[in-house]
Amino acid sequence: MDVAAHRMNWVHATSLRLLKDVRERGALGELSKMEATARIAAEAAQHASEELAIAQRHCARAETELCQRLGSLNNLSVTALDHAQLRIERLSAEVAIKHEILDDARSIQEEAETAASEARTHWISCLAARHKWQQIEDDARRAVDIQSQAAGEMEAEDEVLPGDGRGLLAQVSGNPI
Repeated sequence: MDVAAHRMNWVHATSLRLLKDVRERGALGELSKMEATARIAAEAAQHASEELAIAQRHCARAETELCQRLGSLNNLSVTALDHAQLRIERLSAEVAIKHEILDDARSIQEEAETAASEARTHWISCLAARHKWQQIEDDARRAVDIQSQAAGEMEAEDEVLPGDGRGLLAQVSGNPI
């Protein structure tokens, strides 16, 4: 039996275990929130990655179209070239913005995963403390039960022994005292 159980009142151990239960449930709730946040951040990063890929494809397609037009036409007006150049610049700027959004989303995802990991560590700590106090409570309860049983046995023995106990001794030995 644990030594702490000998120093601890069973009722006190129960109240401390209940406190640890409350803390563990709170930590589990916080862990659940942090894991949900991490999942949402991962989905946002995935979405940003997909958006970047789409923007890169649009930009590449526009550049390819411009190159094909330049190759097929001998005379291209300055206005048409300026228009094509502006379109490519706009698409390149969109790609750069999507890349920044992806970087931000990945940073947020990393922070959310770190927070979830810390919350998991805290919950594990609270869970271990709750188990420890559950064991102390169980040990204290067993100690109380053993003490009650011993007290009951002593009381039963006291009831069997009449007076100073010589009657039982005489009955056992068969000789009157």
